[in-house]
Amino acid sequence: MIGIGSPAFCATPFLRMAESISKRFGLWEILSEGEDQLDLVMDDVRQARASFGLRFQVHAPLSDVNIGSVHEPMRLAAVDQISKTIVASRLLDISLVTVHPGFVQGIAFLNRAKALERTKVSLNEIAAVAAEHSVEVAVENMPANINATCTAALELVEAVEGTGLGLCFDMGHANTASQLEELLALVPRFKNVHLHNNEGQWDQHNVVDDGTADVKAVAAVLKRSYGGNIIIESTDLESGVRSKKVLEELLG
Repeated sequence: MIGIGSPAFCATPFLRMAESISKRFGLWEILSEGEDQLDLVMDDVRQARASFGLRFQVHAPLSDVNIGSVHEPMRLAAVDQISKTIVASRLLDISLVTVHPGFVQGIAFLNRAKALERTKVSLNEIAAVAAEHSVEVAVENMPANINATCTAALELVEAVEGTGLGLCFDMGHANTASQLEELLALVPRFKNVHLHNNEGQWDQHNVVDDGTADVKAVAAVLKRSYGGNIIIESTDLESGVRSKKVLEELLG
């Protein structure tokens, strides 16, 4: 199923946004942030499901949430936030949560490997919570920037090694890191897919055919080898609808 997600949706009251989305999509990936923090909208999620027939999956909170923090109290707080999101998802019968790996900040720049090491520890802890509550977790590849980990396929695989967690393939992020081919080779491990495009320099979240990522080639791989949901990550609902039309033709 093709769904949609956007940080911009957090600025609109949940049920109003759900009604608008339901007229164009059957699936919403909720970003558990701000007014859409999952434990604050649980009743609204249930009502939207009943009233509009929407299906849901969840993107774990990401603002100030760093599972790769080398400052242990902050790492533990980040894992706690994601764990609470997993538990809330289970209570709502939502079976998939996407999470970001850690990022490099502060003294971690003295030894970037520490951030990846802490990310691995965190993902093992998150995996235990996910298994306990029968929720699948997909770890997302990141866009190329000075703070990021897991921009490359090999590092993403290293981060999830031994955890049993799946991957969330993000086309736009992969394009900034010149990792499209390498990440698409991991398609058997995909549990979620985020599609948007850019010019290869930064994470613009353009319509899927507006950029240098070859969406036709990506769609061909997904059509052949991937059976899960595809989430259009857009800047607003209307641009998401434009992406949906493109994808429907390519995946036809």
